[in-house]
Amino acid sequence: MILVLHTNRGITSNKKPKLLNVADIMNVNFKQSSNRFVEKQKLNQTLSFYQNNASGYFAETVDMDISENRYRFLKSIPKGGHILDLGCGSGRDSRFFLENGYEVTPLDASAELAQLAGNFVGKRVVVQSIQEITYRNRFDGIWACASLLHCAKLEMDNILHRICIALKPQGITYMSFKQGEGERIDEKGRFFNDYTEEELQGVLDKIHGLVIVDLWTETKPLRNGWQTWVNILAQKEDD
Repeated sequence: MILVLHTNRGITSNKKPKLLNVADIMNVNFKQSSNRFVEKQKLNQTLSFYQNNASGYFAETVDMDISENRYRFLKSIPKGGHILDLGCGSGRDSRFFLENGYEVTPLDASAELAQLAGNFVGKRVVVQSIQEITYRNRFDGIWACASLLHCAKLEMDNILHRICIALKPQGITYMSFKQGEGERIDEKGRFFNDYTEEELQGVLDKIHGLVIVDLWTETKPLRNGWQTWVNILAQKEDD
């Protein structure tokens, strides 16, 4: 069986339409499904790391100083506003937001890490993956500090749409990624996506309703070396 694939709808062309047989189409669908399966396996492996190393990761990150980026984020959040700490990790930032008068919903995919964070923050942490959030017009701000960097790039459009829907109009989101290109597995078995400023801007430009407010890089000490981070603030437009 032969199917005709029409391209460039509405544009006149003398070229013959491209012909695809059913096997070709099934092969395309198989590759897409296979890619998603592989990415899910990588993400499950990453989650397993945080489940098995929750105590060590908590101790390593709970005192990290990222105050400058928090203050940049909070400039656009009304006092007492509601913040979603998306991938809260140790709960370090949730605790800071709470102590400064904000309402906070901490969320993390790792149940073990969520337990430690909840004890530290004094508030229950929602155990859920970033890909599963379904909030609508609920938050004045969404703080995703070094959390979206574990999501596959093929999922990023969907995740950013979910973030946009979860924000109130004029709500702000902060996101940070390690600078680089492509996707990789680190020496601990964790999956990472890496972005340049240009690539990240291109991703955000495709998301209807989110407008980039600020985009910057910074290099900071991390463990035994230095890490360059790409940071972004984006705002939801009025409905």
